[in-house]
Amino acid sequence: MPPTRLKLKVPFNNVFIYFFVLVTFIYPLVDYIFMREDKIFQKKIKILKKVHVLFIVATLFFISIVVNANILEKTPILKNTNKIIKTDFSENSRKTCSDCYWQPPYEPDESWIFRISDSSLGYRVWDDFWDLEYCPIICIRWWGLGLIDYDNWTSCDPDGMVFEIIFWDSLLGNPVCSYQVTPKAKGTFKFYNESKMFYWSVKLSPSLELQEGWVSIQSIQSPNQCYFLWAGSKYGNLNCYQEGATNPDCDGDCAFEIAGEGCYMWVWDPKIQCDSVGMNFGGRSPGVTVVGQIYVCNVGEYYTWMEWFVDTVSAPSWGTWTFSPASGKGVREDDCVLVQVTCKLTENPGSYYGTIIVYNAEDSTDFCIIDTSVIVPRTRASSYLWYEWLLERFPLLERLLGGIR
Repeated sequence: MPPTRLKLKVPFNNVFIYFFVLVTFIYPLVDYIFMREDKIFQKKIKILKKVHVLFIVATLFFISIVVNANILEKTPILKNTNKIIKTDFSENSRKTCSDCYWQPPYEPDESWIFRISDSSLGYRVWDDFWDLEYCPIICIRWWGLGLIDYDNWTSCDPDGMVFEIIFWDSLLGNPVCSYQVTPKAKGTFKFYNESKMFYWSVKLSPSLELQEGWVSIQSIQSPNQCYFLWAGSKYGNLNCYQEGATNPDCDGDCAFEIAGEGCYMWVWDPKIQCDSVGMNFGGRSPGVTVVGQIYVCNVGEYYTWMEWFVDTVSAPSWGTWTFSPASGKGVREDDCVLVQVTCKLTENPGSYYGTIIVYNAEDSTDFCIIDTSVIVPRTRASSYLWYEWLLERFPLLERLLGGIR
């Protein structure tokens, strides 16, 4: 509800106001025009002055009473009483028992940070967690970058990295459980200084129970000297540790998530595959609308649901494209979705080629490419189209016509 505006209503009629203005402002004018030495007139003027002063005082007193009464009776201005509360991760970030602990990464438009955690450079980053009394640690997921030259932000493909994950009972304490894993690097659609952020997910075997402690995630083997930088998070308790740094105590947190039962969705991956029908439109008149179809399928692992979308921004510029639907979710394994495609062609003649990209929304490295093309003739004459159609329909005719020539 929008705030109510205060409206001041003075309960006296307009006649009263006009009379007050008349007495207040007309009197000085009369006094100025009719300045005479007549004693009788001067006496009348003095009486009028006294009446005038008393009238002004009475009027001001009356107005003050009216205004005060109106202020007491007005509707108060409504204010938004919602308080901005800094997120307490242990309470607000938990969604289900499966999602036991969650510190998501900074967004690209926030004041983000990434910390090197790579054995070849001599750094290992730790972060703490707590309040996992009723949630065994079965899966873990984390976010970061792959950079070859981290001083100049030279990106690299981190797929194939080997990570060492260690759970500790305390900072620089005793290891509880350690793992060496090589999960698939899944790309996000977020970029930091033009470098794509990735995420990794693994199911831990064996699982462990640790109500509170520390976890370190470090790349111990990288393809092509591609270094791992662990993404920061605005959630947590502003307490992490970068082993090997000159000042290892960090006033911040790292982006990771711990899950319990039911976290198979993290490690069972959907995979996109596409097939097209009628997306190479042949010869068509300028400005007409052509149609085609794209089948978007999930050929991933068992018991997965795929979310997908068409990259409409990068669609070929030689037409105005419509995709119905342009995105979707919940596509089960071995199932497909039909996308109806329409394109209003350009008026400019020529031969046009292009591609349409459809993404798995959970992994920017998983996508399919649909080739498309059209020939827009220099004339709208239907004879040309019939000629092209006849040559495509009857290839022998092209030979015969070629022999005649």
